[in-house]
Amino acid sequence: MRHLAPILTALLLLAACGAQPDSGAILAARQRAIDPPTLWLLQDLGPAGQVRAATLVCADTPMHRTFLRTRAEIEGAECRDLAPPVAIPHGVTERCVADGRRYAFATQTLGDPTADFRLTVSVTPLGGEAGPGAVTRHYRRLGPCPPTWQVGDQTAAPAAMR
Repeated sequence: MRHLAPILTALLLLAACGAQPDSGAILAARQRAIDPPTLWLLQDLGPAGQVRAATLVCADTPMHRTFLRTRAEIEGAECRDLAPPVAIPHGVTERCVADGRRYAFATQTLGDPTADFRLTVSVTPLGGEAGPGAVTRHYRRLGPCPPTWQVGDQTAAPAAMR
């Protein structure tokens, strides 16, 4: 019931003003009460762990789950699984094909996925035409989103966070 208090308050204020409640605003208020969004710092890391870029993102639970999942994609083309993914410690590995070429694709998550973790995605072409590549991103939950932010809002992080 306490999750409904902000929604009821907003509806009462709208009724007092003679305004009709906007169904989108009601749904957004309800979602914020049930699953308050949190502010995350996303840092793209270079090979030596240096921060190359940093972004602040407001995320609810469904959006946060996307931080942990990756879908293999090679130069914009979907990499279709050749077999089901295989679990490895802290991640998964799979073989896939994109544009007729085969790849080994692996993800590894280190840290606490609810608060502070690193996700590394590695791709290795299996035809010998190029060497392997890897990308690492560091995710850190900072606290509640600013009051004016909505889920999905983002901005470049201040220089001190890069």
